[in-house]
Amino acid sequence: MSVVTDYSAGGCGALPNTRGGRYFTMRTEVDCSKLNVASGDIVKLWGIPANTLVKNMIAQVAVAEGGTLTIDVGDYLAANDSVVDADGYLDGVNGNAAGTNQVVGGSTAYANGKLYTANSYIGALFNNAADAAVITFIVECVDCR
Repeated sequence: MSVVTDYSAGGCGALPNTRGGRYFTMRTEVDCSKLNVASGDIVKLWGIPANTLVKNMIAQVAVAEGGTLTIDVGDYLAANDSVVDADGYLDGVNGNAAGTNQVVGGSTAYANGKLYTANSYIGALFNNAADAAVITFIVECVDCR
């Protein structure tokens, strides 16, 4: 397992506002035709600073992989990249089903959201190699600082 790329530019303090109590969304597109991903690789999506409430997560598959591809989305500690819950938000996103929107559901650990008390990041764990899929990940947050 290795981190292949980091879309969380700015680390764990890169929120889009400077005042607490605001709702905001962040989105990251992962284009596997430009960034080939091996089975077991983690793609860092966003840095999440302490005192941020993550409410919802969506994965939109724009281009199907053309073969088996499942992706788990969860959180990792920023300090040492250790896993907290690799599929806490999304478990088994089908990267071979274009046009699908997959949302946090009742079967995941963070179905009701998660308040972060330490700097973390949200990452996508690719359970299969990918070289064609295009997936947009969207997260809804509240800045509680």
